[in-house]
Amino acid sequence: ANKDDNKIQHPKNKGSVGKDQDSKIIPTSVPNLSSSYLSQRKMLTFAVTAATVGAAAGGGGATTMWKILDFGSDRSPARAFRTIFGECGDRGEYMDGYTERAMVERCAEDYGWPRVGPDGDGRLACERAAMMSHLYDDERLWDHVSMVAFAEHYATEDSDGGGTGGALATFRRRRNAQPRDRPIFAGAVLRDWEAGDGAEAGGRLEELQTRGIDYVRLDCNLGTVGDIGGAAEIADSPAIVGRFARLAEAARRCQDQEMVPLVLLQFPWRDPGDSIEYFNRAVQGFADALRDAGVDPERLLFETRPPVGLSALEEKGMSETERTLLGLEVGRIMFEVIETAFDGKRIAGFCVAGGSTKGDNPTAMEDDTQNAVRQGMRRIALERWGYEVCFWEMGAKRMLQPQVGRLWGGGKDRTGRDAAQKLFCLNAQEMADEIKASLSP
Repeated sequence: ANKDDNKIQHPKNKGSVGKDQDSKIIPTSVPNLSSSYLSQRKMLTFAVTAATVGAAAGGGGATTMWKILDFGSDRSPARAFRTIFGECGDRGEYMDGYTERAMVERCAEDYGWPRVGPDGDGRLACERAAMMSHLYDDERLWDHVSMVAFAEHYATEDSDGGGTGGALATFRRRRNAQPRDRPIFAGAVLRDWEAGDGAEAGGRLEELQTRGIDYVRLDCNLGTVGDIGGAAEIADSPAIVGRFARLAEAARRCQDQEMVPLVLLQFPWRDPGDSIEYFNRAVQGFADALRDAGVDPERLLFETRPPVGLSALEEKGMSETERTLLGLEVGRIMFEVIETAFDGKRIAGFCVAGGSTKGDNPTAMEDDTQNAVRQGMRRIALERWGYEVCFWEMGAKRMLQPQVGRLWGGGKDRTGRDAAQKLFCLNAQEMADEIKASLSP
């Protein structure tokens, strides 16, 4: 038998897809691009709007993501999604979970801020925190952004210390002032969560909960093709199965603290032969571990890079139409895999990671490919689940662009500060407009 007959094939390859003993057939026909998608979304939005506003308003003041995702006997994932991400699913996440070192390097290299004095790095760190505080202090921003993932050192430092804690303090003030139909949520990036026996990470989670954190980002990178040794090894390798178990345990610890885990699962997404099979087996292994650990998938946010099976150079060389068709199809396949892996349980949300813009060989996706993946997933999710499931997430690539930091400068000029704030908000608005717009190849 042909060794490729038992693999889920990539949409760029011709022929019907196969099936193995652990995988369901995932069809790869081109999605329906009719206008019925928009009319369907509008009808469903109208049907849940009143309930969405009511759920967000319950209890008064700033509501928590955990409470929104718990409706008791009237629990509705669609209602929760629209409360968190907006009626069109167009409010997204700004990801600011960089390490202290990465933040300082971006200030010096991307923004051109000078290191002054013996504590030059410390001054840059404080200046960056002041900039972020000002960027967050804009009510217009929260029409387009519903979540901010803070670096752990931003989330745990007191705001009266003159350091980096002021950014979260400004966010909290804005959160308490938000209209009840547009809540905003604070997240934190928990690095090194795999270290030790889990007790140390558990203590950090307890502290984050006391700081008003709604959700916690956990990153699990399975490594390269060489590290893994083939897609089949994801199910067979004790080391990988053990990592999934530890990841699920960390997610359960988040839920024990009534915080929502947001898991970024990384795999060889650009592998030209087996990218979709890596995705299929990684998601299945992760879902199995979550079930074993007793994690509620309806209180889980999920993120992966899309299995495009192309190098960044190959992707860039495609026409816009080719990238759109590829993205739509990959997004649809991703939804099928997720729905199968979770046995029909509906996760709270999903975001498409786009790769890195840094390093000698940047892996970042083309913007139109990434948007097409989102749209492919949103269309089939709306049809199957009644909500789009896929939201946007962005960090330095399209939100905190170098120009924002350059406009800020040293923060002494009001014109520069406000120009940086305006650009940051416009970047978020562009992301929101992009994800809710219709898309045709």
